[in-house]
Amino acid sequence: AAEQLVRIHNMVPGFLMKKDVALSLVESRLAEAGVERMDTELLTEEERGRCFDFFRDELKPGLKITLLSKEDKFPKIDEYRPYMIADLDAELEDRFGLIDIPKELPSIFVLSSGEEEGSRFRYVLSEDIIKLFADTLFIPFLPLAVFTIDIARNTEADGGTDRANTAGEMKKAVKKRQNAPADKLIADGSFSKNLRGFLEDKLGLDKRQIFSTTRIDFSYIDELEDAIPERLREGLFFEPHVPCDQTADIEGSIIDEVRKRDLLSAYPQDSMDLFLELLREAAFTASAKEIRITIYRLASNPKMLDYLIAAAHAGKKVRVVLELRARFDEKSNLRWAEKLTEAGCKVYYGTEDYKVHSKLCQIILQDENRKNFYITHISTGNFNEKTAKLYTDLSLITADQEIGKAASRLFKDICKERVGTDSQYGERYRPLLAAPVNMRSTLEKLIKKEAAKGTEGKIFIKVNSLTDQRIMEALMEASCCGCQIRMIVRGICCLLPGIESCTETVSIVNRVGRFLEHSRVYVFGSGKEEMMYISSADLMPRNLDRRVEIACPVYDSALRRRIRSILKETYSDRDKGRVLQSDGTYARKGQKKRPDFLTREDI
Repeated sequence: AAEQLVRIHNMVPGFLMKKDVALSLVESRLAEAGVERMDTELLTEEERGRCFDFFRDELKPGLKITLLSKEDKFPKIDEYRPYMIADLDAELEDRFGLIDIPKELPSIFVLSSGEEEGSRFRYVLSEDIIKLFADTLFIPFLPLAVFTIDIARNTEADGGTDRANTAGEMKKAVKKRQNAPADKLIADGSFSKNLRGFLEDKLGLDKRQIFSTTRIDFSYIDELEDAIPERLREGLFFEPHVPCDQTADIEGSIIDEVRKRDLLSAYPQDSMDLFLELLREAAFTASAKEIRITIYRLASNPKMLDYLIAAAHAGKKVRVVLELRARFDEKSNLRWAEKLTEAGCKVYYGTEDYKVHSKLCQIILQDENRKNFYITHISTGNFNEKTAKLYTDLSLITADQEIGKAASRLFKDICKERVGTDSQYGERYRPLLAAPVNMRSTLEKLIKKEAAKGTEGKIFIKVNSLTDQRIMEALMEASCCGCQIRMIVRGICCLLPGIESCTETVSIVNRVGRFLEHSRVYVFGSGKEEMMYISSADLMPRNLDRRVEIACPVYDSALRRRIRSILKETYSDRDKGRVLQSDGTYARKGQKKRPDFLTREDI
């Protein structure tokens, strides 16, 4: 680990330099388009005066200033935003000043709106204005230099192992994280020897963990986007994306429709309205007796929670597995847990040994004979209304009772903390694949089955990351047998394609574009023998061995055709797509031609 950290620290300056070059390029192109960020050194006297008025009236009253000496303890800071630190001119001892800039303060000051024909939109960043007039903040001391800094801390916040007190343990862990050791510090400049020594001492850093760059905080971009006038927006923004509302094509209720056929949403092409409407119906449908759901991450103001609470108020049984260990969402998940509990929902905190990452929702209907009928919703991404507009995910709603019964058994086992790797549970969840129970073993068997077909074998996998050694070894063996393997891996990929006598039949691409590729799909075979799964799991040890995940088969032929079409479009993208080379680098699709086994006939 120590060797890895040294190599990482050595690589960071190069990454920061690339980021600085990219920022400079973007700002120069924006300036050409009439949107110009002004350097405070280039302001006229009249413009400086206007900036000072803005500083005096809007910024300074909200700033929180802390004077520090070498004897003082470094104050607690918010881990999710940058601060400023000043090196002060003090005669008798070293003094430093910390500037806390609340999030609610404006982040830009518009010098000229650019609304008139031929005029430019010109703005100054608030942090640059604060630096310009910092000499008014530390009287009687004068700032020698002021830097924006970002301190990254160890973000692990594992909950306690006491099942009855998971929420309490997580609250302690989140609070403890504020005092966790610093991992690195990034500043928009080079410190003096005194300031560097002060920060190294107070934060427990060494010189390898302190980096410099040109700009740290980019939170101003949202405010900038809203301020740019309409006449200058052409060519600077994506065309507004309007997802399809699938409910408009359904006559009657979603519940009645899903009894007839499976329903598939492909985000963000489709909106999340289909799922939300299903929940709303369940909350107010007499035959719906229970709603079950696993939650990992939620939007900031989720409608979904409103429907779950409405269902509880309507007398439905609502059971929620809410994973408190979702990194960076621990605080918000604790709030949602309290809100759901107050409304009468039964909230579970997952299992002690396995993080619950599956995306499962069930509605249990009962007829006059009190027989259960399951409607099951399984997704590749979180039940999050915000990310559904930004991430590509697949969401399946099915009335298949075998899937429903298997999902019901898995949900109950999660609540009772009896999900395990025992072989007896392998058949319990079929036809679903469930990690850490039978997903790994089944995927390996399916890969071997295609390998046995030789050159007739076909595998198509789309995931975010591929790091699992056993899965990679199985894929290499399949490739040696001639099996055609096509993969879309958006992020970390530890398998190199095109290696002689190892991965010659493997082709791997990724795509980074407007929307974040997030869906996971496993396809084995072709034609009538094809088996297709959508899943919440990446091919990583943590997903296959240390999390509760689901892979759900897709049976409906029309839905399978649509998924294959999505895979084809993503894999073949020559604009945003890149091909992984055998040396670990990526090349544009046009630079190297690779065969594609998905034909028009397949689609």
